[in-house]
Amino acid sequence: MFDCCIMNPPYDKSLHLKIIAEILPHCDKVVNISPCRWLEDPLARYKSNSEYKKFEDKVSKKIEDLIIVEADVANELFDIDHTDLGIYTLGNGGYDYSKLSEMDSITRKIFEKCKGNKTIMDISTIEGYRGPHEGFFGVIGSHRHPDSRFISDDYGLFTTYRETCGNKLIFFDSENERKNCFNYLTSKLLRYYSSKIRTNQRIPWQFVPVIDFKEDCTDSYLKKYFGLTDEEYKNIFC
Repeated sequence: MFDCCIMNPPYDKSLHLKIIAEILPHCDKVVNISPCRWLEDPLARYKSNSEYKKFEDKVSKKIEDLIIVEADVANELFDIDHTDLGIYTLGNGGYDYSKLSEMDSITRKIFEKCKGNKTIMDISTIEGYRGPHEGFFGVIGSHRHPDSRFISDDYGLFTTYRETCGNKLIFFDSENERKNCFNYLTSKLLRYYSSKIRTNQRIPWQFVPVIDFKEDCTDSYLKKYFGLTDEEYKNIFC
């Protein structure tokens, strides 16, 4: 047994959390510095595979104190290119870490539209996608490789609706709907939403409500659709 362990573990995915979970039973206190965006994710409790849930009993509930080192400061101090870092003190717990993951009013209004509706699944930015909008692999477009048996001239959209063992793939009725969808996904509002609910740029973007793509997805239309106030709307463009 040790009185205290001070550590700066490797950040490889959730390896640092696994190390903390192994060390805690052997120490009264652990002081650790590692990425903390997994605690800041407002949708973590809704994700079955989130680190928030995987390590809730072994790590999260053991946190007694947490100091956030914002990404720009951490990058300058440590000469890295990373997300926010946390300086954790872990022991018997007691820190109200849930306050870190509260949704802001804009994020909550968009997320509320997901309830009872289809949502777009697994939007990511994998390099190598072959299609007119390579920024959204697996969402706009329908194939990855030129020799794929799934090649199609149609544009499809993965949603949470299930079809046999895979995701439900719905198709647009017109080229205009496809363009409206692309404008929606690249709008400043959705980019703001993405920045709040994604813990890492490499993680697929989920929980994006499907809307009526027959409408022109302008910023003013989206403001009205999601019920944003003038002040909230201004915050998106700050």
